[in-house]
Amino acid sequence: MRIFILIVLALVPPAFIGWMVRQGLRSPAPAVQPAGKARPSGAEADKTLLALFQGDLAGAKVKDKVGLYDEKGLFDYIDGAAPIFIQRHYRKLAAAEMASADGADMVCDVYDMAEPANAQSIFDAEKSATAKPVPDFPDAISGPMSFVFRAGRYYVKLTAFDAKAEAALPGLAKALKGKMK
Repeated sequence: MRIFILIVLALVPPAFIGWMVRQGLRSPAPAVQPAGKARPSGAEADKTLLALFQGDLAGAKVKDKVGLYDEKGLFDYIDGAAPIFIQRHYRKLAAAEMASADGADMVCDVYDMAEPANAQSIFDAEKSATAKPVPDFPDAISGPMSFVFRAGRYYVKLTAFDAKAEAALPGLAKALKGKMK
């Protein structure tokens, strides 16, 4: 009997630790869709993403065309970071090289995370310790040459390549957020 109790006591802690590790590695549960609010899908979702890059963007312009990336394409675009997005139910990425009003280069990546809870989850997961909150812009952080925010089901990363482009990021972010209803 003592041997049986000893074996049980020896096996319980590793089993419990294994269970805890598995719980921590699970992807977040899918967000619940509010009743009466249909999500766009397929071509409609693509059109919605592309529309974000049209019209007034605080003087910024798309340099070439907006690229759309599904799960497979995401691995090509962001390489090793793709799984963290896919675990959070990522739907599609719209990415564009842009120029500010004065011609400075920047990149705009808009991730359609399917649900606001998924966008919040990736925003929290990717938050850098050096990032600073942006006054008067809830759910936004900025860092050197970057501006990141979430709005609804979207998670947005803006990257500048020089000081002029960096100065244009907040205006571009506000213009994009205004289109994300």
